[in-house]
Amino acid sequence: MAEIDLPSVKELLWHKMRGDLTTLVPWFASNDLLLCPTCGRALKYDEFSVEHIIPQQAVADDPAAVRVAISKNMRSGLTLLCKRTLVFSNKSIPGHGCNSWKGKYYDKYIREALQPDVLSRRFHSRHHMAVMAAGYLGLFREYGYQIALLPSGLLMRSQFFRPNSFVPEMPMEFQMLLTGGPPESYTEDDREYWSEPFKVGVEAGAAYVVMRHFSLRLPLSRDPTVPLARALPYAPPRYRLRLNLAAILD
Repeated sequence: MAEIDLPSVKELLWHKMRGDLTTLVPWFASNDLLLCPTCGRALKYDEFSVEHIIPQQAVADDPAAVRVAISKNMRSGLTLLCKRTLVFSNKSIPGHGCNSWKGKYYDKYIREALQPDVLSRRFHSRHHMAVMAAGYLGLFREYGYQIALLPSGLLMRSQFFRPNSFVPEMPMEFQMLLTGGPPESYTEDDREYWSEPFKVGVEAGAAYVVMRHFSLRLPLSRDPTVPLARALPYAPPRYRLRLNLAAILD
């Protein structure tokens, strides 16, 4: 039997993200574009590439038993980021867009943060910013474009491009990380720790994101678990079927 062409990981992510975006912004249904979840530019398919949120170098450090039991992509968490050249203040930034930006400024520090001896190492602001960037992408991966398009999403996307310190608008309550020690070996009881790199919880005004053994709070303008209204909760008077007798009674 002839082999059947299966869609690539990029194609699957593209169609999933396009489907999500068009439910929020119907304008995108009439074009072939997608918003980059970090810079927000509307770009074509060829201008995106697959991004491992937890970088491949980091998951390559996982215990051998983990690498055998759970796929690299599952342990990383995947999304699409743009590879089109970034431009700041009319100056082109060398590299391949947001994909290169994350690779240059964050991937090394995410890898270092996930090392088993992280608690005995010097942990500085670049590690904090890297975990926060990964946490935002993990939150986006869970809830899609409603995260990126919120005012809180704009704040986190602005933070993504400031790798050395917090943006002034970031409230103090979100400038904190909690961490513990990772499992020293793989057991079936720990499978979820490795197979699902991000666990997300929501409460009023905040999202709790756990990335392996790190926990952080991220700002959230709206609860993404509450369905968006797709119709007006009331009908304007001219569209009501019931007669308006107010004028007659007067």
